[in-house]
Amino acid sequence: MKAACLLTVLFATTLAGAQTSAWEKEVVYQIFPRSFYDSNSDHNGDLNGIKQKLGFLHNLGITAILINPIFASQLYHNYFADDFMKVDPTLGTNGDFFDLVKAAHAKKIKVILDVEVQYVADKHPWFKAFKSDPKSALGATVWMNGSALFGPVIPTYDKKNIGYATLDPNNDTVKKTIEKVFQYWAAPDGNPAHGVDGFRIDHMMDDLDFQHKKTGMLKNFWLPIETSARKLNPKALFLAEQSDWGLGADVFQKAKVDAAYAIPLHAAWITFDKRKIEKALNDEQSTTPNGKTQFLFVENHDVERYASVVNGDAPLLRLGAVFNLTVKGTPLIYYGQELGMKGIQGKWNTDGNDIPVRLAYRWARKVESKGAANFYRNSGPWDRTGFARDNDGISVEEEQASEDSLLNFYKRLIQLRAKTPALQTGSFRLLETKNLKVLGFERSLGKQKVDILLNLSAEPQSCPIALSHAKLISPESARTQTGASLTLKPHGYAILSQN
Repeated sequence: MKAACLLTVLFATTLAGAQTSAWEKEVVYQIFPRSFYDSNSDHNGDLNGIKQKLGFLHNLGITAILINPIFASQLYHNYFADDFMKVDPTLGTNGDFFDLVKAAHAKKIKVILDVEVQYVADKHPWFKAFKSDPKSALGATVWMNGSALFGPVIPTYDKKNIGYATLDPNNDTVKKTIEKVFQYWAAPDGNPAHGVDGFRIDHMMDDLDFQHKKTGMLKNFWLPIETSARKLNPKALFLAEQSDWGLGADVFQKAKVDAAYAIPLHAAWITFDKRKIEKALNDEQSTTPNGKTQFLFVENHDVERYASVVNGDAPLLRLGAVFNLTVKGTPLIYYGQELGMKGIQGKWNTDGNDIPVRLAYRWARKVESKGAANFYRNSGPWDRTGFARDNDGISVEEEQASEDSLLNFYKRLIQLRAKTPALQTGSFRLLETKNLKVLGFERSLGKQKVDILLNLSAEPQSCPIALSHAKLISPESARTQTGASLTLKPHGYAILSQN
């Protein structure tokens, strides 16, 4: 069945002359370091492994990398640190990290570091001090009541129970120390060129652990930290993962961050319901202040892999890529997304629940191969999910030589975005297609206008629009044209230049 559509303007944002975020020009690639590339054959992905693969990322078109936590920790994900100033030895050394930053900068690739400083694990000196004497100067840095959000210990995939505690954000020692942590990673020797280009703040919140006791964190804790870091590096990005997974208005207004996550937009996208997606787009664009941005994603380390959401459907994988890379904002690609890696969280009552969405990057057709970062091998059910299998067609080795592969589709789409300024910093407006199955929007910059049409259904959809001045610039054909009628294939799309 074919349905018709007619394009008219529905919603517009980013007025002519309005300031846009420089980060909208970037294509950011998120790396879970323990799972990316193993450079020393210990099955742990590491910092030198990332450095060795910068050429691959540069060739893909990536201009920035977001590296999940690297601080010394007893947990595989490194989110509960024992030392904020030291790299986890299984990932490398501080020197290795800054060598990676230097190598990335040499390839014009920015580096964002994921940071979680609201909690410490039981080997951190402050935790030990609290256990020894809660009323001591160092013991007072810990606010044990906050730990109720997760429980007194964290059961791990490798059969440990790690104690942890929440820090007191009102404690002066905590504030001053965490300021120094950010200053160090932003400019280790006082030179911002040698440090990271920005930070992702995990679980940024105003009310610590939602207990209505340690409130006002955005203004009183986070804003001073950002101000201090920016004295060393004025261009440092602060990206908030808003703790409530909402629109992020409070982190923009109170913490003055540069970016937040388009989390409601992700939730709407995977429904493939046009009205829900349009509402989320309206909300996102309306919430984002002038000069700020939101990071756009179809998957990350905390949610199901997009390829699992769509059951590996090839047209939907490509449709997600087009959406991810053409909507206004900063596109974020999660490692392996460009290959179609699959994964769904488990329910094993340990931190192994998330391992299936953090599996080793597939460099080779065989799961066990040189560089494979299978740190979790033979340790539990997360290694028996079947999401990664030999010769399953989901690997760099299998996809890079095929022009029809998802990997090469991403590469062409990123190239298209790089040479089309309107798809980077252009204004955004929704187009009413008069068809509940076709999402339409326009990106515009100066005289350049680009229309994007996405068929959200598994049936062909016809759009009678004026095409005499429109040029198809999609990285592959996903529609047919007869006269002034455009028909989108099932879950197909069209990217049309109007100049």
